[in-house]
Amino acid sequence: MTVVFFLFLFHLGLGLLVTLPFVPARASRSYFKFCSASAAFMMTAALGLLLRRYGLTGPGGAGALAYRPMILAAAASLACTVVYNRAWHFSWRRLQGVLLAGSLGAGAVAVVLAIPPSDRLVVGLTDATSILLLGAATSAMVLGHWYLVVLDLPITALRRLTVLLAVALVLRAAVVGLVLAGPVHAGLDDARAVAAGLWSPDGVFVWMRLLFGLAGPLSLLWFVWKTVEIRSTQSATGILYVQLFLVLAGELLAKYLRIAAGFPL
Repeated sequence: MTVVFFLFLFHLGLGLLVTLPFVPARASRSYFKFCSASAAFMMTAALGLLLRRYGLTGPGGAGALAYRPMILAAAASLACTVVYNRAWHFSWRRLQGVLLAGSLGAGAVAVVLAIPPSDRLVVGLTDATSILLLGAATSAMVLGHWYLVVLDLPITALRRLTVLLAVALVLRAAVVGLVLAGPVHAGLDDARAVAAGLWSPDGVFVWMRLLFGLAGPLSLLWFVWKTVEIRSTQSATGILYVQLFLVLAGELLAKYLRIAAGFPL
């Protein structure tokens, strides 16, 4: 479970950073400080869990050679995130873009190094869409609250993140569908067994992942869009709360299935 929570927390923190360029500066300095501080906290927790369990030597096996470079890349991403947060606090405008790019670049390297070379393409697509979805769902919910802080914040900011959330959900669903439709995928067989009334513990988790992480959030998209269109930001934020819970549950289940059952969903 250590690796499951490392992937979940690190992807969530990186996802928050990915969405920051889509938010206008009028969201105020406090929004960027809050999001970057949250990302730094989650990255710290992710690295702390991994180092507490495996230290600097790694778990051994085929991925041992990439473990230490992955740790160094994740630590570099965390360091850039912390300094990026301070750049907003002290208004170091020239450094903000460079530090954000450095954090995202080092984070991307860490994500790639955490993937087994044999599955790099499929799992890479899975991780990329997971990061984007986690970031879009979280940042949209947080931005909804900022309309109570910045009263003249234009509705286009939340509309833009809603579109990003819709795109992320569609891409995530497409990648999951591609994986399930592959030539040989045990996850699909286990899901079919459950649909036929047979017991399969992995199949139950596959169905929970699909229903909570994809079907649920997709069904709420129309409601979020309509509330944003009528500028009802409080209603939109309430729906985004539910959507975020479903996305977090689905992505945590996806990480579990990837590590415990070998299903890159």
